[in-house]
Amino acid sequence: MKDLSEEWDKFFQQHPTGGPWDYKNPSAERKKQDDHIVDFIEYYNFEKNLKVLDCGCADGRNSEYLINEGFDVTGIDFSQTVIKRTQKRLTKGKFFVADIRKLDKIESNSFDILIDAGAFHVNYPKDAMLILKEYHRILKSSGKMFIRVFNKDDYTPNPIFPVNESGTMPVFGYSLAGFCNSVLDYFNVKNVKYDPKYGMHGQGCNYYYLERKELWFGKD
Repeated sequence: MKDLSEEWDKFFQQHPTGGPWDYKNPSAERKKQDDHIVDFIEYYNFEKNLKVLDCGCADGRNSEYLINEGFDVTGIDFSQTVIKRTQKRLTKGKFFVADIRKLDKIESNSFDILIDAGAFHVNYPKDAMLILKEYHRILKSSGKMFIRVFNKDDYTPNPIFPVNESGTMPVFGYSLAGFCNSVLDYFNVKNVKYDPKYGMHGQGCNYYYLERKELWFGKD
């Protein structure tokens, strides 16, 4: 398996104006925030100044929206290249390189809200539970999480499509039932929205609103 951090850093070096989810071409106006993030924020009607962690922030289109809405935003990404340029552009946020499989730079119970609009499903399925456990650890007891996960009708661990032409940056999908079952130890599934048009594989995408559970003995 390729080192994902190296692959993503190379990708952002080769795409100085961002990924296809941020820009259509170098001269195009940067896309606005993900509408599903706006729906999530409005659904909970959060107080302002809450601490938000934007996982896989890339060039910061969602981070920018959250900062403008009055939240205390921290963004993390695999790529040092994209973190440097996002921190330079969004000076009101805090941005640093991190791997969501091991968030040892972040204290436990330190964030009110976690946004994952594309980080989880670009990691290998074997690491899924490590990521969910870390997300649970860093959220406060009342923590809420938005996570976007590509839908997949079957349970095979094969990628659904690659980000890059060489295929070294795979994207994975999860069925609705499979993903919900995997989070049950750590989160309650409060809401799910399905977007049939998002994604290159023709099976759409699920948007989950998760609420942190208190763990019983033996789950840590």
